[in-house]
Amino acid sequence: MSFKPYDCYFPDAVAEVKGFAIFMLDTNGIIQTWNNGCELMKGYTAEEAVGQSFDILFPEFLKEQNLHVYERQLAKEKGRYEIENWRRKKNGELFWASVALTRVLDEAGNHIGFIKITQDQTDRKKYLEQLNINVEETRDINIKLDSINSELLRANSSLEEFAYASSHDLQAPLRKISIFVSRLKGELWQQLNEQQRELFNRITRSSDRMSALMNDLLIYSYVSKGAGATFEIDLNLEIKDVLEDLELDILEKGAKFSVESLPKVIGDKRQFQQLFQNLISNSIKYTKPDVAPMIEISSSAVTGYEAKESLPIEVADRHYHLIQLKDNGIGFNQEYAEDIFKVFTRLQGANYSGTGIGLSIVRKVAENHHGFVWAESKPGEGTVFKILLPVVE
Repeated sequence: MSFKPYDCYFPDAVAEVKGFAIFMLDTNGIIQTWNNGCELMKGYTAEEAVGQSFDILFPEFLKEQNLHVYERQLAKEKGRYEIENWRRKKNGELFWASVALTRVLDEAGNHIGFIKITQDQTDRKKYLEQLNINVEETRDINIKLDSINSELLRANSSLEEFAYASSHDLQAPLRKISIFVSRLKGELWQQLNEQQRELFNRITRSSDRMSALMNDLLIYSYVSKGAGATFEIDLNLEIKDVLEDLELDILEKGAKFSVESLPKVIGDKRQFQQLFQNLISNSIKYTKPDVAPMIEISSSAVTGYEAKESLPIEVADRHYHLIQLKDNGIGFNQEYAEDIFKVFTRLQGANYSGTGIGLSIVRKVAENHHGFVWAESKPGEGTVFKILLPVVE
């Protein structure tokens, strides 16, 4: 397997190594030793390889470049030469090799040859190439996603502008329709039969619903643009103002309220008024027959994880105000807990009036203030709306 004078540089332990091809060359590049790893990796037996020029291990295109000569020159001059490129097996198959060629000196310091170590890196090369392909594909996908997101943002912006302009421009003619219908109704009421009176009432109700829808669309367009000017807001005062605004609805339903001390937050005052007005209106509206609404509003200090385990991991340790609004209304199946925050979604059908936009506005306001909102409910057992607002240090 090995021949003098190289035996002393090539111990038996090296000869038995299988994971690396290790062999020695003389100064002219003639193979002098050949370990087990060489035979396994390159396919030549020791008898076939020893005495041959090591250029048999190079593919033709590298021999044409005289790489086998270049390697020996650099190793001789610098003491060591390392490279990764293609090598050739006995059967002609190419493999990607990590190669180190080291100069060997005798005891007198004379150059007597080289020792070469080769490791098959074909699998690693294929993996890295596939990884690069995946990276390129991922980059291309991300570029496309960025383009799509930009298009969506422009489309959403255009839709919001359209909704705002449409709602705003439709309000004036809608008001005129309401006024004219009201005048005609007042002048002609005594002359109308029951069917005609019902038609007038249906026109009035439709006009009122359309007016509410236009108003909610305007609000939704407004909150979709993000938070406006922000200031410190005392939520206790916001709740007080909202309850005053809803006084007639509260009296009509006989609603009762329990409001604990609420925190101060930083935000858009107008948007927070919309948030609480929509939540409280919702609880007053969706009540059980002959049961007065009972609404409890409370607050506590929590971390994100304590409030809701399914929140994104990056906000789990942040500190929040958890505002809870609990009612004794009709409730709903928990499976619809996300659907109720979608625009134009109304779970209760025609038995309850509404535009299906109110809770969408609530979620938008919460998101504008880096918060979260969700609902927990059971049919017939009321609903708890939970609003998580970040504590501003």
